Amino acid sequence: MTKLFTKETDLVAAFVECLAKPPKNWDRVPPIGEGWTAYHETAGWDILLSHDETGMQLGIEAKLSLNPKVLDQALIGLKYADRAGPDYRAVLVPRDGCQQHMDRIATHLGIAIITVGKNEGEPGFDIYPHQLPTETQFYWRDLWPSWLPMKRHPLPDYVPDVSGGAAAPVALTPWKVKAIKLMILLERSGYVHRKDMKALDLSPTRWTDCFNGFLVPTPQGYARGDRTPDLKAQHPRNWAEIEADFDEWNPRKGEGA
Repeated sequence: MTKLFTKETDLVAAFVECLAKPPKNWDRVPPIGEGWTAYHETAGWDILLSHDETGMQLGIEAKLSLNPKVLDQALIGLKYADRAGPDYRAVLVPRDGCQQHMDRIATHLGIAIITVGKNEGEPGFDIYPHQLPTETQFYWRDLWPSWLPMKRHPLPDYVPDVSGGAAAPVALTPWKVKAIKLMILLERSGYVHRKDMKALDLSPTRWTDCFNGFLVPTPQGYARGDRTPDLKAQHPRNWAEIEADFDEWNPRKGEGA
């Protein structure tokens, strides 16, 4: 078992920290993750990196040891011929968490291995490889096998404000983005109607069911109840971002709401 990390969330946090730094011992080189956006807990990946200019994607599964389970997880979606996928697939493990022979198996499967470790006498962590995949890889191309997907994963409208690697992750799904919009409308007006839910492409049944619905009926409309989810607490940054775009998605636009 690795001695570097006790939780996968700590491993992911160290990796993200490394992305913000230049490669070790390289002068006048930008940070490793410059030009990439990290979407945590997205499309089934602990981290889905997307290149801002080219759209290239790197799907990463994090584990405290390089074992068959994490390799299987990194092969997500292969049973469906038209399933979206990333250009590159990788597993993220501690440098002291690689089981013998598993690195060669991963290489034969076309899965890159990213390790996070410490160098004796030096502060902080560093990662290997020291460079993310590029369209012209040259020296690094053997480390980043390309999967050439038929289509890439669709990206969410907002970068999730969650941490990858959690055992029971709270993901920012497309449904939750729509639900946050409904909750913002509810917070602003005190009530919502079925037509608001339909306008936001939400099923009114889940929200208005008399036994298990998220909202309760009132003379003005549906209001907050005991079962209303606290999405603002789950996603505070995303809530603020979605609320800032209120004028763009407001289903009551033109009604004075």
